[in-house]
Amino acid sequence: MILRLDHVAFAVWDMRAAAGFWHEALRGEYRQGGTEYRGFNFLQFAWPEGGRVEVLSPANDESGFVARFLTRHGEGVHHLTLIVDDLRSEVDRLRESGVGIFGEDYGDPRWMEAFVNVPLSGPRLLVQLAQSSLSVEEQDELWRRQPLGSVLEVASR
Repeated sequence: MILRLDHVAFAVWDMRAAAGFWHEALRGEYRQGGTEYRGFNFLQFAWPEGGRVEVLSPANDESGFVARFLTRHGEGVHHLTLIVDDLRSEVDRLRESGVGIFGEDYGDPRWMEAFVNVPLSGPRLLVQLAQSSLSVEEQDELWRRQPLGSVLEVASR
């Protein structure tokens, strides 16, 4: 069962400019961020009444999925993440109904994921289905290893 919309992720070339928009102009509170994580950099911003935005940019791996996405599609929405209560069951249910699944990763109970391409006639959109053994607050604590300024400094190199 889908429990909630967790975040909307945007792929960008310039993380500093994106952070300026989401953090400074729209006053999102920095919650998570990291560099060189599986070939990409990321930041997450949240608002008091709910809702999160994630910003992704390529790291040093120019063949990584974020760099490939940006080269093919340009900057914009990359994926929506839905939190589910049982990822394997949801993936099985979707497969049985004919929906294609890819990028399954069940290796870490703190964050398991699988992806679905939304069948649109326009620009590509991914849905990330995820399950975590951690609360949102525990996830923030785990992924807030780097201060915002440090992430932006590394990402701008």
